[in-house]
Amino acid sequence: MKILGYFFASLFSVGTASADVYQWYDGDGDGSTWLSNTVVEPYANLSQQTLWWADLPFANLHHANLILANLSFANLFSANLSAANASYADLHDANLENTDLAYTNFVGANLGSSNIGNANLFYADLSDANLLQMENWESAFWLAARYNENTIFPDGMDPYEYGMIELAIPSPATGVLFTSICFTRRRRR
Repeated sequence: MKILGYFFASLFSVGTASADVYQWYDGDGDGSTWLSNTVVEPYANLSQQTLWWADLPFANLHHANLILANLSFANLFSANLSAANASYADLHDANLENTDLAYTNFVGANLGSSNIGNANLFYADLSDANLLQMENWESAFWLAARYNENTIFPDGMDPYEYGMIELAIPSPATGVLFTSICFTRRRRR
């Protein structure tokens, strides 16, 4: 009986996706929809990769390295990108609907014209990010998402109204003053 239990459990177990990455549309016009042989899994390193029009619905990419990745027009519907580092990534016109983006680093990222409907952006860092013309931003969860004065918001969006946190950009003089106070030796008389 125990063996039968293990057999049925193995039938229903889910492994990580390890297939090639394909485009949902031949956006680059080269006649092929193949993009990369990168393994799509948690902690994946996709930094600086060109993955435009990538078809990655329901992908599990939590803690992934997406620094400077080009995911323009990508389909990331219901994907898990929580705690990923997508700083300076290009996600314009991407489908991020129902996507988990909690704790994700989007510093300097381009999310312009992307569909963010029902996405979870809890405590995401959007400092210096471009959110212009973002679609369905009204239905996203923005609580505690962080931004700074350089973040470009969609027309009509008030970050305070959505419970977002503004981060101050430290001035260079503050750093110099702090350093001089901490590392200056006191003279004894």
